Amino acid sequence: MKKFLMFILLIESIIIVPEILRAQDDHGYRFVRVRYDDVYRGYGGRSGGFGRGFRGRSRRGMWATDYPTADLNLHEAIKRTTKIPLVGQPLVLSFDEEQIYEYPVLYLTEPGYWLTNEEEVKNMQKYFARGGFMIIDDFHDFGGRKGREWFNFYNNIKQVFPDREPVMLDEKHPIWSIYFDIDPVEARSTKPGFSRYDDQYYAIYDDNGRMMCVICYNQDIGDGWEWPASLADASTVSFQMAINFIIYALTH
Repeated sequence: MKKFLMFILLIESIIIVPEILRAQDDHGYRFVRVRYDDVYRGYGGRSGGFGRGFRGRSRRGMWATDYPTADLNLHEAIKRTTKIPLVGQPLVLSFDEEQIYEYPVLYLTEPGYWLTNEEEVKNMQKYFARGGFMIIDDFHDFGGRKGREWFNFYNNIKQVFPDREPVMLDEKHPIWSIYFDIDPVEARSTKPGFSRYDDQYYAIYDDNGRMMCVICYNQDIGDGWEWPASLADASTVSFQMAINFIIYALTH
């Protein structure tokens, strides 16, 4: 944690902070992780906060990978490097909870194990139609071609967007420079066994060209948030990517 705080203080000392963003003007920004059913365990708890009912990842489900350390560290990075107003601790919600519509940016991890259902699909469609945005992270397939994890993600997301396809993000897209300048081609993947050139980033857009999802494939930026001391440069870029994604979502 000491090394993480030193990294944050260094970033804070060298960047120029822009004008205050109009992020959730009524009550501030709050990081929300999506709880979902998975191919192994189903729901691993119904708590909307930290700690209640959870004793370990095996009891939580795949949605809880890197939780809660990653979420808390990201909140600290947002607080120290931006002027986005933060309110409350990071939160966990599922798409069958009405409260989820109050939050414009969501985070879903391990979609290679994600299972959705008819009610959640309808609520996700409503959420995105209202202007919501989701960061999808931490899944991979070896061998240079899409495999089981990609197709599990794809089969679930196509239930939500049957007429839309993920589009690969160009390295010149403004999401890579809206706050931090990031080269996604050279950015190191935090997935073990993957080189910096294996990671891929996709987006899904609505009819007006608004990005609704950003998808990190062969990458795991959540690991970078959880392990800032051991992942070094990869962790720095992981924080920068998350902050860029959030700022882009809140301003577009």
